Amino acid sequence: MKKKLYIVTVLLAIVFVAMTSCDDYASYAEQRDHELSALSRFINNPSFGEIKGKKINVISEEEFLKDTITDVSKNEFVRFNNGIYMQIVRRGCGNIMKDGESATVISRFREYNINGDSLQLWNDDVYYGQQLYEKFEVRRASGTFNGMFCTVEDSNTTLHGQMYRYGARTYGTNSIYHKIVPMGLLMPLSYVKLGRPANDGDEIAKVRLILPHDQGQAEADRYVYACYYEITYEKGI
Repeated sequence: MKKKLYIVTVLLAIVFVAMTSCDDYASYAEQRDHELSALSRFINNPSFGEIKGKKINVISEEEFLKDTITDVSKNEFVRFNNGIYMQIVRRGCGNIMKDGESATVISRFREYNINGDSLQLWNDDVYYGQQLYEKFEVRRASGTFNGMFCTVEDSNTTLHGQMYRYGARTYGTNSIYHKIVPMGLLMPLSYVKLGRPANDGDEIAKVRLILPHDQGQAEADRYVYACYYEITYEKGI
């Protein structure tokens, strides 16, 4: 009798887990559909940022790799096979990082929640920009970039960039993980030059990015929404 009761209990537990998993999957599927719908609307009619009102013309990764150029005048974005969209606004001065190289990167950005149709994080404000720029250490190995956010030292004061500052909530779940730079934000370093302006006409690299939930920061992944970025990359000292 006890054996039969045990078997019935186990079977009920399995059914409960299966039902819970199905509910979770359906919930994720619905969120994913909402993300894709919002992304489709944004591509056809961007509602914010520097490209507001300009339809995005998508080119394939294969087409992009022929010359690694996106025509800004046509508002071209390359869609990579991992779902990331990128437009190179300025390739920048300096050099593209090579395998085995490490560098300090200074970055300013605007982050928009595509599902929420809103600006949610930025550090390019004229007043705050100098002290709140993002700083991270990056290394390239076997074509892959890895980065960690750093503190910013200014007048003997330790400061944090916006991504670092809100890391525990937005970019991760603990004191170690939230210091990791999302891979999607490092991907452009394969195609843009990292340097510091030294001559007239020199410019730092700038790109526009669309990161699906699984390629960006932790909160976007948790709540399944894509983010649009306008972001610059400059070599730090």
